[in-house]
Amino acid sequence: MTKPRTERMQYALQLAGKCWGRAYRTEPEFVERYLELAEEYLQGRILVTGDQFKDYCGQNMLHLPSTLHHNTWVSGVSAIETIGWIAAIGKTEPTKTHNHMNDVTIWKSMIYNGGEIKQPLQLELL
Repeated sequence: MTKPRTERMQYALQLAGKCWGRAYRTEPEFVERYLELAEEYLQGRILVTGDQFKDYCGQNMLHLPSTLHHNTWVSGVSAIETIGWIAAIGKTEPTKTHNHMNDVTIWKSMIYNGGEIKQPLQLELL
């Protein structure tokens, strides 16, 4: 069961939205590629943690441009939750050494299709 969102968490989510908006305005190619990779990753997995998206991007040579804040990674996860590709189902301890959080969200893929890659979904960015 997920914990209720605190005031601090609400503020963090508002900032995440601002980071994602800035990323789209200043580095639209990064945003497009991030969404492509997130969709690909989610179509082949039922459950993921937020930090796995960043790792998958790195494995596919997508790195955060120096013009963007490191919280853009979190903003990306928030964006794909907003468009309905993932749903939070709980928390777990982080497994990545770079993670400074006490726990991370476990996400259920809402676009899982058994590993077959479909045509990319058409969407308009907020």
